[in-house]
Amino acid sequence: MKKIIEIGKVQNSFLNQSATGQKILVIVPHEDDEINLAGSIMYAYVQKGADVYCAFTTNGDYSFAASTRMHEAERSLNKIGVTKIFFLGYGDTANHYSGGHLFYHENEAVISPAGHQETYGSVHFADYAFQMRNTHSSYCRAAMRCDLESLILFLKADIIFCVDLDVHADHRAASIIFEEAMGNILTRAGNTYQPTVFKGFAYCTSFGAPKDFYAHNIYSVPLPKEKDDSIIGLSLYEWKSRVRFPVLPECRGHFLHDNILYHALFKHASQSAALHAVRIVNGDTVFWQRRTDNLIYQAQIDASSGNPDGLKEFKILDLNNIDESTVSLADHAWYPSMNDTKKEIYISWPNKQIISLIKIAGNIKSYGHIKHLTISFDNGSIYKLDALPINGQIMSFKLPENQQVSSACVRVEGAEGSRYGLSFIGFFAHDYEISAVNPYIKLLINDDFAYDYLIPSSVNTCQVAVYQYNTKEKIHIYSLDDKDGWVDSNCVVHFTPDAHRLYIRAELENNPDCYDEICIHRMNWHYLQKLHLCQYVEDKLLTFYLKKHRKYTHIRHKYLKNCDKILYRIDEFTI
Repeated sequence: MKKIIEIGKVQNSFLNQSATGQKILVIVPHEDDEINLAGSIMYAYVQKGADVYCAFTTNGDYSFAASTRMHEAERSLNKIGVTKIFFLGYGDTANHYSGGHLFYHENEAVISPAGHQETYGSVHFADYAFQMRNTHSSYCRAAMRCDLESLILFLKADIIFCVDLDVHADHRAASIIFEEAMGNILTRAGNTYQPTVFKGFAYCTSFGAPKDFYAHNIYSVPLPKEKDDSIIGLSLYEWKSRVRFPVLPECRGHFLHDNILYHALFKHASQSAALHAVRIVNGDTVFWQRRTDNLIYQAQIDASSGNPDGLKEFKILDLNNIDESTVSLADHAWYPSMNDTKKEIYISWPNKQIISLIKIAGNIKSYGHIKHLTISFDNGSIYKLDALPINGQIMSFKLPENQQVSSACVRVEGAEGSRYGLSFIGFFAHDYEISAVNPYIKLLINDDFAYDYLIPSSVNTCQVAVYQYNTKEKIHIYSLDDKDGWVDSNCVVHFTPDAHRLYIRAELENNPDCYDEICIHRMNWHYLQKLHLCQYVEDKLLTFYLKKHRKYTHIRHKYLKNCDKILYRIDEFTI
């Protein structure tokens, strides 16, 4: 299968553009979540020349020693070129931990399952608090929030990727406490630091995704199945709103033995993480962007009744219980009193603001539903909005013309149900966030990101489409060699009878520097069958080997579990 493996030369402007001078920060709870959440994106930014940092909120010390997990994380990250690592040093727990999770204790320290009550590191890795202040932090929510806030301001990364509300208690705690820390920064008087923030899932779109790696063409991350622990479909987490990043050739391909993400996962021997590579490796990586340029963060907010303070927070979703598998969202919204005849929210700024876009969402829980809203500005402009979407999904309203104002009033004009309110309000000066990620595009086939795409030689046409990030400009799609085929006005690719491959390019009509290229290969039946057989053999051999390696690792841990200096230095299996 050497012929296909050696291809991978198609181009994409996002992957090719330099990121020299940019700082990227990835925040995850456990050592192995960094690859689950953002392995391919970290590798891409390393190749683009960015300074990439990774921070772990816990020591991963629930079953294995902290030093073991730290060494595994270092070797895994080094495999993809990341050398700048922070360990916050908090305790690794399981859901329903009897000692109580620090999430439930604002200032009172708890004892972790590993028996610690304050942050700690190892001989080779100091915890963040000790690095910065020469003292350890206590295991409580306020301390973790303080450490995250300190880390974010210390690095001032241009882009932050952070874990979201997965089913695991540590993931949920890391997500919510990060958003609290980020909110403290954004609402600080005079704040000018507004990083580009992406939230993503380490489980439902990665570790817990289908085993779909082995195919003729690599699949993009599929829509997760509906589960009680999922928040997809709620608030801003609509599947159509996800941000999809393309991946480099070393992170895709047809075989795992030469995939850099597989080799990075293999370094997490204690977690047998490489067994899940067939779930984790996809043709894209998926996040949801959280805009930090919301003008409400620097505004004064009041209401005719109820408490509107939550609308100024960076946090949109909240949980009171992080242990139950079923997501039970806390009431994190403004609810006007039923006897309030005004039902208004007042927003004011010390200086005039330019507003071009408004985003607004109703309450997520189904107590009631707002049917009509009025938004008025102090310059006399008034806009009427119809019913807000259900499930707290966000409505975007582009103003017919930009407004320069000092205050705004949001009034509920009509509603139904016993309790209705607002979970989010956003006022923005720009339609798109001024992002540290330049606009980019990616060609799609069957809604999967296409790179080197294989089709049977008997197929004469192929439908393509384009994914766009932060741009709605018109796109030009064309063939790079007309003798092999062409693309018609409906984005259908046509092959000439003897064509074996066809390079397709898409670019913004007014900005050809924003582009994507793919190569569609027409392969005979025998070749595709041979590819399928080789993938089947690799799958069986790797699975057998990795299961034996898992057994060996855990037997060794059982009898040498107190030997923190034991490192896992077994070379990767290569077919």
